[in-house]
Amino acid sequence: MVTHYSREHIGSKIPTTEGHEFSLGTWLDDYPYLHYKLDSATGEADGIAFEMMDAMAPWLDYTYTYTNESYDFNWGDFVNGSWNGMLGMVHSMDYDFTVNYFMITGERSVAFDASTTYWMEGFGLALLTPRPLAKWRNAYYPFTPEVWGVLAGILVLAVFLMYWQDRLQPEPFMRTFHATWANLACAMVSQSVPRLPKSLWQRVFVGAWLLYGFILVIAYTANLIAFLTIPVFPQRIETVEQLAKSDKRVSMCDYGEFVPGALRSSKDPYYRAIGNRLDLFRYPDYDTPTYLLRKGTHAFIESYLFNMILIFADYEVKDSYMLKEQVYPGHLCWYFKKNTPWKHKFDLGLRRLVEAGLVPRWIKLKTEDFMGRDFERRQILAAKETRLTALTLEHLQGVFLIYLFINAFAVFVFFLEVLSIQMGVVSSVFVG
Repeated sequence: MVTHYSREHIGSKIPTTEGHEFSLGTWLDDYPYLHYKLDSATGEADGIAFEMMDAMAPWLDYTYTYTNESYDFNWGDFVNGSWNGMLGMVHSMDYDFTVNYFMITGERSVAFDASTTYWMEGFGLALLTPRPLAKWRNAYYPFTPEVWGVLAGILVLAVFLMYWQDRLQPEPFMRTFHATWANLACAMVSQSVPRLPKSLWQRVFVGAWLLYGFILVIAYTANLIAFLTIPVFPQRIETVEQLAKSDKRVSMCDYGEFVPGALRSSKDPYYRAIGNRLDLFRYPDYDTPTYLLRKGTHAFIESYLFNMILIFADYEVKDSYMLKEQVYPGHLCWYFKKNTPWKHKFDLGLRRLVEAGLVPRWIKLKTEDFMGRDFERRQILAAKETRLTALTLEHLQGVFLIYLFINAFAVFVFFLEVLSIQMGVVSSVFVG
């Protein structure tokens, strides 16, 4: 397919590119850089790379042809002493250069001429958003397990301290361990004590304890109101380190990219851990990695923007998210044949496009073609509770369970007291 431009002189003309037809080794499966135009019945090509090529064509006065895919369905890697994929197409001198997603690496720079960089991007990891925790557990979400443990410890300590000091009095106020526990526990459930002690030190102690219970009840109630209606999610993975330490595996389609080999041989322990748990699937089988992503057993790795478009737009996995930390972030470039005489003209053109802000603008527009406008803001809002929700029985499961538990415990204590009276035995648990 050929794109033609008029030869009107716009600025200076370069003899080495004037009227030249360049052959591009490309693959139209590279959202949003190179791809088939959306809703095009003729298979017309589109993408950021073609926007850049078209913008520079009137100035350098060239035409170009491109390929729909690489000859061996590989991206471009050095394997068994030779280059495959699009880089192999350029290295064999059959094509002039490639404009697909390629990072600047030392190995590639030795075999090819790399253009100036025009964008920075890495490989992104998509993960399934953790499911909300059970609503019946909402009753104890206002405090963390550590706080609950501390509160229980303080109550036990206060009961023993109060009971021990009460026994040292000439006329004990509480008299029994049961009475001591009941009086102090009342403050923690917003109940008044049956009667106040007579001694001054006990009044000070009980007054401080009531103030402590008042603050505790207010803190719990305030948090409970929020937790009853807002879904509570377990902590999700946010970094590569957390992913490496988790039990999740990672999936990727094998199309000759350098990432699988680089991860497995990386000196970084977290990258290497991910590489050892990497499952490769034959290109273009994206169905299997997406299925594993939906199950929550795997993360999916691909170039960041391609991954985001594939998961959110193509497969519509709405309950997923992209890790902010990218793997192997690097500068993107075009690769030319070695010692290409007119490469510096494309370098100048790329710099002008970057400095004019056109490249970031095209990336935003082409991504929005798939994701819709303000997709980043919508993703953030989707992760938050933005609408008012009325309380339902589902939200109050935890409250009713606590109520049933307390009633069951009260019935148990009642029968225990009846049994103790009938047998004429007072349990040592309640007697000081």
